[in-house]
Amino acid sequence: MGKQAAAIIFLFLSFYSMEIFVAVAATSPLNSSTDEHSLLAIKSHIITSDPNYNLASNWSVGTDFCTWIGVTCSRKHLRVTWLDLSNMGLQGTIAKEIGNLSFLRMLVLANNNLSGSIPSPVGDLRKLELLDLSSNRLSGGIPLSLGQLSNLKYLYLSFSSLDATVFEGHFAKLEKLSWLSVSSLKFKVKLDWVPPFQLEQLALMSCDIGGQFPQWVQTQKELMILTMENCSISDTLSNFLNNFKNLTALYLPNNQIQGPIPNNISQTLPFLESLYLGQNRINDSLPDSLCEMKSLEFMDLSRNQLSGNLPGCLGNLHNLISMKLSSNEISGVVPNSIGGASSLQWLLLNNNSLTGKLPFTMKNCTKLIVLDIGDNMISGNLPKWIGNYILDLRVLILRNNKFYGQIPLVVCQLLKLQILDLANNNLTGVIPNCVGNFSSMVVNPESHDDPYYYDLDGPLETFTAVLKGQEREYSYKISRYVVNLDVSNNNLVGKIPWEITRLSGLIGLNLSHNHLVGKIPQRIGDMKSMESFDLSNNNLSGTIPASLSDLSSISRLNLSYNNLSGKIPTGRQLQTLDNPSIYEGNPQLCGAPLPKKCEEASMVPSITDNHVAANEGDNIIDDKVLLSIVIICGFATGFWGVIGALVFNKRWRYAYFEFAEEKISRLFGG
Repeated sequence: MGKQAAAIIFLFLSFYSMEIFVAVAATSPLNSSTDEHSLLAIKSHIITSDPNYNLASNWSVGTDFCTWIGVTCSRKHLRVTWLDLSNMGLQGTIAKEIGNLSFLRMLVLANNNLSGSIPSPVGDLRKLELLDLSSNRLSGGIPLSLGQLSNLKYLYLSFSSLDATVFEGHFAKLEKLSWLSVSSLKFKVKLDWVPPFQLEQLALMSCDIGGQFPQWVQTQKELMILTMENCSISDTLSNFLNNFKNLTALYLPNNQIQGPIPNNISQTLPFLESLYLGQNRINDSLPDSLCEMKSLEFMDLSRNQLSGNLPGCLGNLHNLISMKLSSNEISGVVPNSIGGASSLQWLLLNNNSLTGKLPFTMKNCTKLIVLDIGDNMISGNLPKWIGNYILDLRVLILRNNKFYGQIPLVVCQLLKLQILDLANNNLTGVIPNCVGNFSSMVVNPESHDDPYYYDLDGPLETFTAVLKGQEREYSYKISRYVVNLDVSNNNLVGKIPWEITRLSGLIGLNLSHNHLVGKIPQRIGDMKSMESFDLSNNNLSGTIPASLSDLSSISRLNLSYNNLSGKIPTGRQLQTLDNPSIYEGNPQLCGAPLPKKCEEASMVPSITDNHVAANEGDNIIDDKVLLSIVIICGFATGFWGVIGALVFNKRWRYAYFEFAEEKISRLFGG
């Protein structure tokens, strides 16, 4: 959409240089009244749900139509040359009178809810250079008359409900066509058809193109961007890629492409910047020639059948921003050379068979934002260099590996971290108190802007994360709303640090299947954004804090198989969580939804719990420290109680020393 917008702006500037502008004249020459009548007919067929674009009042008789919203007129003839009604929430149909705007060069109705068919008179707009009807609910066929638009350069008909068959005649006179984007169409053309145009950009989404790479596509020698997504292509890449020396972006995801990546890919596509071949059937190992693609910035080969080791030359890809090799059959170790790819922001190697330790050279990838190495067999301690060098990290997923040892304190230096998933490893020790330092988990990221979520150019950048017990895929823009902490299925011990309740932006918190003891933090209710909360299969004790009922967004809760006691809190969202399995395995719990009723005494709030709730988090004195203070005070009181009496009472002092002297004499036989 960015390049599409750029093309529109370019055309507008071109028209402006030819003295095209929004006219403000009150009178119109001969035939301009046709444009006004046509615009009013168009208005009569549509309504807008966006109050910012009220065509009913703005497009009114008696006012200069060249000043109406979305209308641009030529200076010389005062005729409509540009009609842009995109993103206005329009509903209704496209009136056939639109074909009477004979001076129209740009027609943009994208991103609305328009329905019905494309009217045939659109083919009468012989001056038209750009037609964008994408992202609507248009249905039916495509009129053959569109093939008569001999000046058309840009045609966008994608993301609608069009279910049409197109023939050679639909493109008969489109000699100037440069950009073509369509979806859900069936191409029924001759095998040897040679189109009259030479495209720079071609996008075919969910189209029926015959199961093979079409011959007519291979005639497009000037292509720079080629997209054929979800087109059921079952061909191989070897011969097809030889036809496109100028390609900068190749998007072929979600097909059935087979065979290996060609060994000569760096020679056939020397200028390629984006390579998206995810979700196909590509096999064999990664060729070393990939490392020679010096311009490559985005590479997605995920969800294929790739095998073998990672090439040792990957560090040569100095411009690479995103590398996705997840869900393949890649084995071996992560090569030391990976540190040379210092521009990496996204590195996804998850769901493979990688072994060994993460190389120390990865500390050079300081721009990493998303690092997912989950579902492998990586071992060793959690690397401290992650917390010391990769400070922009927002997503860190190391789940389902063989990491061991303690969670290093330096991890808490990742202040931008929003997703931390260390589940299903062999980690030991305690949960660090410094987890409260994850400032991007404190406030819901929705409340503040971050240019990162808008600057990354890769339109298909996604990652998977486990949230609410389910693995889901998130795009890079949506990821700003996903905040999750998961250290489940390890061997962690100790108490749940109260500092964790500072993370008020957390959506998911999973500490289950560990050996945690102590009480659930009383301030758990401060975590207002929490939707999923799992403490099951630990050794937690005490009562369930009443503040749990303050979690107004909670939809998944599991406190089962602990040693919790007392009455289950009620109220608010907790009332909807009525499955007894949430609390099972806690024999001393009572109250709904468990069948066990509470006795009167157990319903009285604990004074101790209330005191802890009031003071928790305010530098509470540790139990051991408190015990030490009590012992010291007791000793001091006893000691000075005796010594003080002897110092200030002469008679007691004499009596004490006489008694002591007698005992000593007997002891030593004197």
